[in-house]
Amino acid sequence: MTNAAPPSPHRPGRAVLQGLLDVRPSLGIEHERAAVSTADAVAQGLAVAQVYAFASVDYPGAAQSLVFDSDATTAVGAFIFDPGSTTSPTTAFTFTGGVYQIFTVPGSTASIATGINGAGLIVGVYQDLSNVLRGFANSGGTFSNVDFPGASGTQAIGVNNAGQIVGDYFDAANVEHGFVSSGGVFTAIDFPGATQTTAAGINAAGDVVGVWSDATGSHGFLLQAGVFTPVDFPLATSTSAFGITDTGEIAGFYDDAAGNTHGFVFAGGAFSTVDVAGARGTLLTRIKNGGSVTGVCTDALNGQHGLTGQ
Repeated sequence: MTNAAPPSPHRPGRAVLQGLLDVRPSLGIEHERAAVSTADAVAQGLAVAQVYAFASVDYPGAAQSLVFDSDATTAVGAFIFDPGSTTSPTTAFTFTGGVYQIFTVPGSTASIATGINGAGLIVGVYQDLSNVLRGFANSGGTFSNVDFPGASGTQAIGVNNAGQIVGDYFDAANVEHGFVSSGGVFTAIDFPGATQTTAAGINAAGDVVGVWSDATGSHGFLLQAGVFTPVDFPLATSTSAFGITDTGEIAGFYDDAAGNTHGFVFAGGAFSTVDVAGARGTLLTRIKNGGSVTGVCTDALNGQHGLTGQ
């Protein structure tokens, strides 16, 4: 990370959240991925790789589509038609019953829908007319801003069924911090000793997952009852924890030593890898109470596709 101002969401080729949560699968050295045997998985603290039936969620005509969350009826995310053009902004969308709709955020020049809860409350981030990153919440068509007090930029990233919102903000020195907002009351979240922190997901109990960085790279974390626990996929070069269920299952993504991005699920004290068949990179953004997941993958031609999986 640098101390430069956060880049704008419509910067060419950047259809992602800003800061630690760079939601683009890395493209490492192409090689055949051998299956991990059950014995090797146990020895590494891994579960046998999870297998999901994935369906793509691609906004019509878009070069990049990303899905961040779903309430089992509506998937939310963002798309970009031309990543190489400054006139092709990142745009939020919803996908319900086979129908795609642009999710228009008033006063925005770019937008991303990042979370949806069981009541249909949608949260996300937009760039306003002054190029400032601002969080938003939409309840039944009514928008409100989610702005950490005194921040130079705010991103709302996750929401639980009680309406608690987590995300990140940038301070006056452009250092990234996590936050939780409960009834409009904001509390900063900083992993001890971290240089940057992002909060990405929250469950019904108020347990929070996210990402923190230090001199060695990026790591996932769980914040439960005021106690931080690192979440690092074994032998990974970086780990991002993004979503958490009410029973404590965690979903996210990691980079391996070859630079490839993989999704993961952490459940019952063990990690399992999640890869879309044939994809060059896979990441997971949420895992829901019924076990379904959402995410993003990169294909052989470097196209990005939103995903839902069962």
